[in-house]
Amino acid sequence: MEEKSKLDISGAELVSLASALAICFAQKYEKGDLKRLRMFFSSVASNIAIIEIEGLTRKKENY
Repeated sequence: MEEKSKLDISGAELVSLASALAICFAQKYEKGDLKRLRMFFSSVASNIAIIEIEGLTRKKENY
């Protein structure tokens, strides 16, 4: 059974949103703050990847 996506946004829209947010952050924050934000979002992305991989592994184990 295929799960329905809760994130109803295309890849192009995600790229545009990410670009717009990066520009907004760059205009508002100083270099040190931008480094912290970069590390924070990198950490979030890494954790999402780990959760995603573990979820795929669990699905395979249940089949």
